[in-house]
Amino acid sequence: MCADLLAFHPLERWSRNRWVAEQLAMAQAAEIASFRRVTPGILASARLAMANDVPEVSKAEIAVILKKAAPVLGIDGATYHIMDILIGLSRADDWKGARRPIVAISNAKLAEYTARSVRQVSRCIRRLVEAGIVAYRDSPTGRRFVYRDKEGEIGKGYGLDFTPARVRIHELKRLVDEFQARLNGEQEARRATTRLARAIVDVCDAYPDQSEGWLSELEEIKRRGLGNELEAEAIEQLHCRIITEVTDDTVPYQMSRAGDIDVVPNINTTPQNSSESNYQQPRSNERDSISQENDRKAVAPPTEEKSELNRRPRQRLPRASASRSSDEIQSEVLSSVSVGLIRSACLESCEVTGRSFKGWPELTGAAEIMRVMIGLSEAAWLDGAGKVGRYAAAAILITVLEKSMRNPEQISSPGGYFRAMIDRAVEGSLHLERSLFGLADGTLKRARGGDS
Repeated sequence: MCADLLAFHPLERWSRNRWVAEQLAMAQAAEIASFRRVTPGILASARLAMANDVPEVSKAEIAVILKKAAPVLGIDGATYHIMDILIGLSRADDWKGARRPIVAISNAKLAEYTARSVRQVSRCIRRLVEAGIVAYRDSPTGRRFVYRDKEGEIGKGYGLDFTPARVRIHELKRLVDEFQARLNGEQEARRATTRLARAIVDVCDAYPDQSEGWLSELEEIKRRGLGNELEAEAIEQLHCRIITEVTDDTVPYQMSRAGDIDVVPNINTTPQNSSESNYQQPRSNERDSISQENDRKAVAPPTEEKSELNRRPRQRLPRASASRSSDEIQSEVLSSVSVGLIRSACLESCEVTGRSFKGWPELTGAAEIMRVMIGLSEAAWLDGAGKVGRYAAAAILITVLEKSMRNPEQISSPGGYFRAMIDRAVEGSLHLERSLFGLADGTLKRARGGDS
């Protein structure tokens, strides 16, 4: 009863109305249209857009930082695609000095570029605003347009303002560094967990009398769900304790003294007969032994079979996908693909992920952040890796990411593009090396164009 009376207390109603009035006044000052439903995130972005002390940052730098920070800010899929388009439409000069990087493009045009509905585009832009990297700068009529003077500076502009991203550049860098450190720590913890668990199983095989208790402790640690780092620490402590127990019981009594090695040397110093060595020359399996009349064996190549093989063109025999294992598919996909080719063809992906990709393990280690960037679910990634192998799936994933960043208008659904390439790999019709050589050739042409 008291709570009901307090809810209708005049003082509380007055304070609530005052808060609403303050928010509306702030929204009007930040040029937010009255038809928008104002949230704390929208107001926070508007406050950042009104800041006067804006750090100096280039368009290329902010683009890389925002793409790396996308998983931390919860930006993926269509929202990531729209953010990439908006950054590309902004002018590089608008990111310098006291200028405001304002992008004026309608939701209908963005929907046409991304093959999505206008309503979905509006929701994606709202997510970018509430994430604190874009602010609404609405005109009285709701239209988005930019007027520039003779020097190219914005005299009057209404649209989507990236000033909040400039203001938060140092915070975003810190978030990216923490995210990368956390990913690297989790990856190292998973590797340690796998390595130590295998070591414990090996010790259990060597000491079956005590293996039951050790294995039960190992299973109990895994059932707790402690997380990657805590689980790795617990398994490491168990491994150290097991090694200590085993060595305390066996080492003092089983160590041999120097000079007690009882090994009979098996050294054959008998010279071999020259005729026998000539008779036992190494021979290829492709040759046939043909008996002659004097009981000597002459080695002659099967000329008919070789000539027939040389005349027939080499072609890939169609095989049913159900009878092929993931290792076979992976070997076929990566037969002409190397890590060096991927590194030279996918320069933008290397820059965005912050990896140099010196080996296949490092490429698969970055699959988590790459799948988030293209909006691919974890289940779809695991399904693709199970079908074609982790290395081949990672190579396909970085190819899709590179293509989606270079031509976002051509690939409306990078996740579906990834699944389609997986299906083609299973069917045996995927030529991944052609896509990578094409990307590498495009990078070379752009570099030559920049130099000229």
